[in-house]
Amino acid sequence: MKVIFCEECGGRNTVQDELLEQIDHQPISCQFCGNVMSKETIIPHKCSTRTINTLHFHLLFIDDDVFHLQLMKKTLEKEYTVSIASTGIHGLDLAAARQPDIILLDLNMPGMDGYEVCRRLKENPKTRRIAVIFVSARDREDDECRGFSLGAVDYISKPINLQILNARIMVQLRIKQLLEQQKLQSDSLIQSLHQNSMATESELDQLRRESSKFLAILDSVQEKIFIEDTGGKIVWANRQAIEFSGLRLSDLLGRSGKEILQNCGASCEECLPNSVGGTKAQFLHLPLFDDEGETEGTAHVFLEDPTQLCQAAESAINSFIDRNRKAIRENLATILFGIDAVSSILRDNKEFETVSRPVVKAAERLDQMVCSLLDFQKADKEI
Repeated sequence: MKVIFCEECGGRNTVQDELLEQIDHQPISCQFCGNVMSKETIIPHKCSTRTINTLHFHLLFIDDDVFHLQLMKKTLEKEYTVSIASTGIHGLDLAAARQPDIILLDLNMPGMDGYEVCRRLKENPKTRRIAVIFVSARDREDDECRGFSLGAVDYISKPINLQILNARIMVQLRIKQLLEQQKLQSDSLIQSLHQNSMATESELDQLRRESSKFLAILDSVQEKIFIEDTGGKIVWANRQAIEFSGLRLSDLLGRSGKEILQNCGASCEECLPNSVGGTKAQFLHLPLFDDEGETEGTAHVFLEDPTQLCQAAESAINSFIDRNRKAIRENLATILFGIDAVSSILRDNKEFETVSRPVVKAAERLDQMVCSLLDFQKADKEI
């Protein structure tokens, strides 16, 4: 014989081994409520044909009727671990020390009655979560209402029907199991969210560091850079742009980029298409995009005057030629001498002649071009 419990009413059912083995093909009806049970609804193990071991569940009976206590203990200790207490004080001590799953509490006890015991149980953080079932010979509605208001989960009248008692106990144990499973799932979810949060925070920190490095690089370049959001408000500017505007960064942030450019006499073909000539700075309009390709802002980068760039390049070229004029002539003369020498040595080689002739002509032409360039640069400088 096997013992299973109904998920619907918590009733304790004794089932023959053969019937339990055939439960996949022939579900079993609960002997108390008629609920059809299958593998999936057997308490507490799903898809299991093993006898459910309820001995790990701990029941505490608190009652001044010693005979009733001994009867309950003898009747239920085959299925559960049972503790008994004949006074409210003793019951409170056992509840705190042993942490039972359910407390069955008699209402009518001398000294400290069941209501007071329940109140103290719910006030104590160690015992407040233990399910309390009131047991009483009285059958008054106000007794039940008062018990439920103090935190009791059920109410059983004396004399106790053992089948009903077993069903009520299993219902509360099932609720306790579901709450524990829910807490485990909740704790697991919280842990997972915590880990995800830490990973996200780590990624954000990395992005902040990379962003700081990037902004530091932009801050060190000579170009003037304003960055705006999609509303055209300035969210950042590098050191050169701040100096160009004549304002502090705190005064720039949140201001209209178009307004700042106008105040500085600058122009932008996109933002200020009607700007008059003679502006002292021309800014390039560069859209900024996020990972999805959506526009998230604009960068305005100052374009240097092309004339100034050409002058700077010309100055650099002239400086190079002045420093290396002699070396250029000497190296070119060495190359020409080498080509002429090789050409003389291999003059009778018909195959080489077809190659050497254009090489010699190209070398002579290069010599003329370099000499002209050096002489022109020298004459231009003297003028």
